[in-house]
Amino acid sequence: MSIGWLRGVSPTLNLQPVEQASSEGNDDQGFWSIMSMDATEKVFPETKGQKDLGAGFLEITQTVHNLQVGRWDETTCGGGLRWQINNWNNNYKYKNTISNGLFFQQSARLAKYTGNVTYADWAEKTYKWLRDKKFIQDDFYINDGANVPNCDKFSNEQWTYNYGTIMAGCAAMYNFTDGSARAYWKEQIDNVLNATIKTFFDADTGAIKEIQCQEGYYCNDDQPSFKAYLARWMGYTAQVAPYTYNDIMPRLRKNAQLAAATCVGGSSGRDCGLKWNIGPQFDGKTGLGEQLSAMEVIQNAAPFVANVGQVLQANNGGESKSNPNATGKKIKKDKVEEYLPYMLKNYHITGADRFGAAILTILTVAGFGAGVAFSIMG
Repeated sequence: MSIGWLRGVSPTLNLQPVEQASSEGNDDQGFWSIMSMDATEKVFPETKGQKDLGAGFLEITQTVHNLQVGRWDETTCGGGLRWQINNWNNNYKYKNTISNGLFFQQSARLAKYTGNVTYADWAEKTYKWLRDKKFIQDDFYINDGANVPNCDKFSNEQWTYNYGTIMAGCAAMYNFTDGSARAYWKEQIDNVLNATIKTFFDADTGAIKEIQCQEGYYCNDDQPSFKAYLARWMGYTAQVAPYTYNDIMPRLRKNAQLAAATCVGGSSGRDCGLKWNIGPQFDGKTGLGEQLSAMEVIQNAAPFVANVGQVLQANNGGESKSNPNATGKKIKKDKVEEYLPYMLKNYHITGADRFGAAILTILTVAGFGAGVAFSIMG
């Protein structure tokens, strides 16, 4: 697990591994950063290697935050992150909601965890930009993104994960603030939650639907996993903004039942489908995304979520070391040999390495928790 994590962190400690550095987007880096924030808040054990290298979970999240602050681009659209990091990649001219929504969530959760108001300032700035530029519309329906230089023509596609990351960021800010500021963030949560329910929860069955692609099987390889992130971040919202619990948990539990009823397909007889609204049957389509979505909604409806307040902070049980100025650094050769031997040219990749890489991918996307086996048993 530690080796896999350090492999993704990379020898420059910035979540930009060599083989992905030229193609990685801000959203990709943001997802890894949110995973490390999950581990920070849940006090996932850090190894000697992480501590020696300065690759603790909190420090890596702070590194990504600082790097993305440096990419905030006010020369176009008045602000925001571009989808891509490198200007030679396709869609560098596109500013998308998920990259900025993950940055918003990351900033809000760092503020909540550390108490550092600089992170809260960035969360507020990002959210205001998303609202002012109408990525989040006045009725709280959320667009996918828009092209530079003005961001005035939107892709109106509606995706579950955009709503989920905005909801989680608002929930973290609600928890961090008090008084009139808390009242403001409560209003934002309520509006985003209501828009989420109206947009994605089937009126007849209560099932979450990925409305942009699932009915005609138009989803690409990534999109079947989007419901996983919505479920996870709704579960997070119920924890850190517990007044939402009675609105969120019955819906997640209903979807846990509906999703589980589809897990009867494939050669294993345990593969899950994406269409949870068609009754207890397999829809014929399976993949990692479908498995993750089913796993996350089941995991976030499980009894342990009922104990709100599990999300820890630096002042009430959190242990990961803070480095608010972290921006990554090159690991010395002797440390690479000790902790990242597979980065050496003469390293022979084994079957165990491949298995470890597969496990890391599942952990990264699915989060740390009891449900990992769910995604690999098939």
